[in-house]
Amino acid sequence: MDLSSLLVQLRTDYRDIAAPVPDLYEHEPSAAEAARMIAKAHPAVIAGSFSPCKDGPESRDWGEPQTHKSIFHEDGNEASRTCSIAVTDDGLADSVRRPAEGRSTFVKPLEARMTMVDFLSQIEEEASGDVLYLQSQDGNIYRSTDGPSQSKPELAPYQRYIQSNIPWMDEAIGHPAEAVNLWIGTSRSTTSFHHDPYENIYHILSGSKTFTLISPIEGLWLRQTFHPSSTLNRDSSGRLTPRLDEPPSSVPWVESLEVPKGVQSIRINLQKGDTLYLPAEWWHRVDQEEGPGGIAVAVNYWYPAAVHSERFAYERLARRLAFESGMPVIPPADLDDESSVSDIS
Repeated sequence: MDLSSLLVQLRTDYRDIAAPVPDLYEHEPSAAEAARMIAKAHPAVIAGSFSPCKDGPESRDWGEPQTHKSIFHEDGNEASRTCSIAVTDDGLADSVRRPAEGRSTFVKPLEARMTMVDFLSQIEEEASGDVLYLQSQDGNIYRSTDGPSQSKPELAPYQRYIQSNIPWMDEAIGHPAEAVNLWIGTSRSTTSFHHDPYENIYHILSGSKTFTLISPIEGLWLRQTFHPSSTLNRDSSGRLTPRLDEPPSSVPWVESLEVPKGVQSIRINLQKGDTLYLPAEWWHRVDQEEGPGGIAVAVNYWYPAAVHSERFAYERLARRLAFESGMPVIPPADLDDESSVSDIS
């Protein structure tokens, strides 16, 4: 039996045990249930029974733009506070493109600074212009440690309404959330396939989100390769075009937005009030739909993920076998040291 056949058998063995659907909790988990959920490392949906809002889920209409504008006006000096907004021409803030000459590049969005009022006013005009998405991450509401400037998170005004931690996750993991983030956008914003090294609790405040999930084992077939980095800039005509970073870095990313043939994915649609537990290292792409107020709003909590020595070793072995079999997989040595690969895309 060749290596390719062995890898297909690995995927089959996984499917024999893993459920093809998420686990479902119709109640808020206890710490013990959360610990079992994390140990199982399988996606789970907490259906409408949990809220990260300090005053409960119905305390504010999060789908109404005026709610967010008023939060920044409650303190006199907050109205002029700016936040980082991802600006793109196609709604894909981090993705791989192939310009006319055919060379692939990992494209980051143009980062614009604007007030919440300006952002929400402009988002109503997205149909005829740029696609705007508040997705600054890295703890835009709370972060475990302040940055070099020791400044407050840029969305600190939301701290009056959003919890800094989730008690049952804190107890299950033994550590508070490292970052709490707010996301505001429209259906024009989406993502490409990627994975994060955190245990993720993702809650829908307004609108809906559709997650397409792929397990780490199935992810071996995603064709992840390195691409030189670039950033969107405005050209002389005002259009957004990628410009190669100076110096460019090599970014490991998945180019295709589609689930590869033969790969089993889990598709989850989350409505207002639903919460997703997304295990660390699971591949995912996200689409969204606006609520009645014209925006989709979510908050997520990133918790540190434990390193399981056996899972770590098995994953690296599978990646080495896939690379040796000729699959377009980045071997562990190159993921550990991206500088060792100049361009294999």
